[in-house]
Amino acid sequence: MKTYTICLIGLDSQQTVVIGGGHVAARKVEGLLVADAQVKVISPVLVPELQSMVDMNTITFIQRSYQNSDLEGAYLAVAATDDLTVNQAIWAEAKQRGCLINVVDDPEHSNFILPAIVQRGEMSIAISTGGGSPALARRMRERLEGIIGPEYGTLVEVLAELRPELLTKHSPGRARLQAALRIIDSEILHIIQIQGKDAALIYAREQLHQQY
Repeated sequence: MKTYTICLIGLDSQQTVVIGGGHVAARKVEGLLVADAQVKVISPVLVPELQSMVDMNTITFIQRSYQNSDLEGAYLAVAATDDLTVNQAIWAEAKQRGCLINVVDDPEHSNFILPAIVQRGEMSIAISTGGGSPALARRMRERLEGIIGPEYGTLVEVLAELRPELLTKHSPGRARLQAALRIIDSEILHIIQIQGKDAALIYAREQLHQQY
């Protein structure tokens, strides 16, 4: 299946609906919350992970089965019930309303699929097999998680803080790119691991303003 990978932004101002209250639904909700989505869960029952989110007012919960019109006003929906008929009904409503819909384990009744994600702060690495083998995507995610540590999330923070100086110092083009890559390819990850973010920011700034 051909796919085009994108990263959605602005989910904090959009309504997201997850239908289903099991462990799969919980994983989908966790991913949406990382993106600051406003999540509404519809299900007769919830697993403990989702119930904890309700108790902490992290998500909105409607305790009943899916009903037609539940996607009214939704920008994005996830169908994660264990009932094929219900999932297909959710898909039909989503198509009618023109909202994004993922039916779990059913890419033929989805207009987007969810890749396996390695998350390190604001850095996301997506692994997708186009729906061909979720198991392979999961295994690749696990392998990358062992290689790419939390220091990469801190590196993103350092580079983001330094970016205005980079844009001021270098015009768009190869010089700007090379300056950024010089920092990335330096000892900065080691400095983050040993000395922390503040020391890494000082080091990165020195690298940026060094004459080559």
